[in-house]
Order: sequence, then structure tokens, then C-alpha cells
Amino acid sequence: MRHNTYIGFFLIYSLLTGLWVSNVQAEDKRTTIWLSETERNTVLEEMRQFLVASQAILQGTLDEDIDKVETAAREVGLKQLRGMSAELSAKLPQEFKAWGPQVHQEFEEIANEAATLGDANEILNRLAKLQTLCIQCHATYRLERD
Repeated sequence: MRHNTYIGFFLIYSLLTGLWVSNVQAEDKRTTIWLSETERNTVLEEMRQFLVASQAILQGTLDEDIDKVETAAREVGLKQLRGMSAELSAKLPQEFKAWGPQVHQEFEEIANEAATLGDANEILNRLAKLQTLCIQCHATYRLERD
């Protein structure tokens, strides 16, 4: 029995060590965007708001609470789209800047769907489409402090 314990411990240790080594050696090939701490926090806060809205849309759809869906989507829709400082804009790649308005527009379209037909499948399809933009952005860029 004791022999099996040692073998089990060795296998778990080997697996965890292998995962750690592979993570250490993995190269992050995303494009780095260098921002001041304030700029980075501003961008990350907006991204967190997108995530919170996405969860509220999912929950509202599951609960058949279309008002909740519309409210959550509108909060990060076009009304949140605002100009950024020229300094921040100059630091962001064009593709990154192009994705921002697209994300806000997609949330607005979800809100409009909720306000009109309120079709749960359409809302989920639009949210899935929107999430591909989020995934593309996170797979392409990483934010670092100057």
C-alpha cells in the first residue's frame, strides 16, 4: 500500500512539475501595448464592465428577464462609447481601437433585440458573436505598464 502512495505522489508531482515547466517556457506572442498605470486601469475597467454585462445578459436570458438583458447591454452599449484621450489613443494599435466601437455596437444590438422581439436564441447568438471579438482582442494584445 505504501508503495502505491509513493507512486501516486510521484505521478502527481511529475504532472504538476511538467505543467509548471511548460507554462514557464511558453512564449507569450501577443503584441504588448505599453500604457501608464492609469491608462491601463481605464482600459481594464472597461473590459471588466463588458464581462459583467455579458454575465448579466446570460443570466437575464436564462431567467427570461428581458428587462435585465436590455439594461445590462445598454449600460455598455453606445452610451458608454466615449472619446479617449489623444495620449491613450496614440498608444493603441489601430486594430485595437477599431474593435472597441464594434463591441459597444454589438451590446447595443443585444439591447435593441431585448427591447423589441426579446428572442432568447437571437440574444445568445449575438452575445456569442460579441464574445469572439473579446477573444480575438485578448489573444492578440496584452497590456503592460510603461
